[in-house]
This record gives sequence, structure tokens and C-alpha cells, in this order.
Amino acid sequence: MPRRMMGMVVAVLFVFAGIASGQAAQQTDTERIAVQALKDKLESGETFILIDVREDYEIEEHGALKGAIHIPMGDLDARMADIPKDIELVFY
Repeated sequence: MPRRMMGMVVAVLFVFAGIASGQAAQQTDTERIAVQALKDKLESGETFILIDVREDYEIEEHGALKGAIHIPMGDLDARMADIPKDIELVFY
């Protein structure tokens, strides 16, 4: 990942893992990861969804990470139903 792109990623990233268990029950775990940990995940080819929660002007000004889905923070609640829950999610 280019150094410029790593610099624009916030220092703390949130990982949300939703794992369906049983019929309707769902277990969720949330943790923070460092920028280096995200870089390692991206380079390893690990499967996860990367969600960029910055505003449009921030994307235009600083660019975006390849493969990230852009959902501004203010739209997250309305869009959560569209986001898979059976895969690790990384929000930045």
C-alpha cells in the first residue's frame, strides 16, 4: 500500500466480526486494530470487507484504499441491512 494512502487512514480502525450461530442468534465482536495490522491484512489477501466511513470531500481530497466500499458515517445506520454479517468488516 502506498505510504500516502497509509497516511490518510485514521490511526485506529474498527473491526466488526458478525458470526451467525443458531437460528436467529448472532454473536458480534468489535475491536480496534492499528494501521499496520490493516496493512498486513491487505497484503496477506485475507478475506474481509473494508468500509470507508469518511465524507465525500475527504475521499476527493485524500483518495481511497483500493477495494474499499464508501459509506459515509452518517449513512451507516440506514445501510447496515445491506452489509453482510457473515464476514469480517473493517471500518475506517
